[in-house]
Amino acid sequence: MSEEKTSAPAVDVPAILAEVEDAVKAKKAQGLYDLTEVRRVEEEAVACNYIKDESAALMKLHEAKLNELWDPLPWGVTTHRAGAAARLVLVAKKLVFKLTGFARSVWFARQSQFNDEVVKLIKVLLPVVNSVNGRMPRLEKRLDDVDALEQELARMAPRFESTLAQMTHLVERQAEAAPAVEATAREVARLRFQSRGEAYLQFENAHRGAREMIKQRQAVYLPYFSQSVSPGAPLVDLGCGRGEFLEAAREAGLAAKGVELNPQMVELCRKQGLEVEQAEALEYLRGLEDATLGGMLLAQVIEHLTHDELSELASLASAKLKPGGWLIAETVNPACLTTFSGAFYLDLSHTKPIHPEAARFLWQWAGLQEVDILMLSPYPDEHLLKEVPGEGPTAEALNHNIRRLNDLLYGPQDYAVVGRK
Repeated sequence: MSEEKTSAPAVDVPAILAEVEDAVKAKKAQGLYDLTEVRRVEEEAVACNYIKDESAALMKLHEAKLNELWDPLPWGVTTHRAGAAARLVLVAKKLVFKLTGFARSVWFARQSQFNDEVVKLIKVLLPVVNSVNGRMPRLEKRLDDVDALEQELARMAPRFESTLAQMTHLVERQAEAAPAVEATAREVARLRFQSRGEAYLQFENAHRGAREMIKQRQAVYLPYFSQSVSPGAPLVDLGCGRGEFLEAAREAGLAAKGVELNPQMVELCRKQGLEVEQAEALEYLRGLEDATLGGMLLAQVIEHLTHDELSELASLASAKLKPGGWLIAETVNPACLTTFSGAFYLDLSHTKPIHPEAARFLWQWAGLQEVDILMLSPYPDEHLLKEVPGEGPTAEALNHNIRRLNDLLYGPQDYAVVGRK
């Protein structure tokens, strides 16, 4: 028969250590241990990192040592010798001790007083230090909590747009059942639009191009407006953005004002001393009297509009121009196919591309004359496909196809449709 094996009982080490510690404390209280030896053992434990809170343990040891030295045992005269010689030495020591008592009291009085004040001060400071040490973990945790909160806010930022969108849909559904909440729906829409304003300004700063470069490009329209704008008939830049054309017009001596829906861009223009009104383009035109404007520019605007909005814009603009005034609209050229891999789909607010011939038709349909298409922003030569050297039918055919590809892929990146009232 095999012997039945029994497993050893589990040993509760923390409980045993706690029991030993309690026993040591009890014996220390009874005076069974030499205090000097106890302190030496405690110091060794701290030095060997046996204590979890090393700083608190060290402070406790130093406090005990100060207390011991602060209130020492009275001095006495003893000797370790025995016999008659010992008695003579002891008598001599007592005599010297007695004769030097006054001197010792004078010499050590000031030092004793100093020691006394140092110990009292330390006793006052110790609770403060202990309190600070006790609070440090909580302070560190609060700092960690602040860092975590900042990180959480950064993670939540992209969710704001989604939340606003959900609010918009919710209010729209409520508006169907309760017309009274239409004002709330408008306010939510306004807040949502405002939240996008700063983002779109930063987007333009990153991808539209430098202000000076855009101003030079748009200077091509100044000759048209210099001929048509007359006193009392202002030149208006609808969707003026960062105000590059307004600045160019001011430098050319033309009185021009801007209309812009983005509040951040309006503020930017006004800081530069430009006259800009915050309004939506169609609403602004609806509020004008007919035949009051000397000229009108829409730079990179019409691609943001729907078909109905674009048709209404062409009709309104034609009606608001004085005879002889020019209507010019600049936009991305979809006949250059590489614009779809860059400029057009880069901007999330673009609605649809407008073909140059479609724009020409809209301008003519609105009653404008001398309608023309200006091709703008050509690709630098280094971007074009290179023709092959040589002569003969093969080289000629290949180069013919390369030129066609260049026209299709790397044609003018923008165009402007111009028309005169």
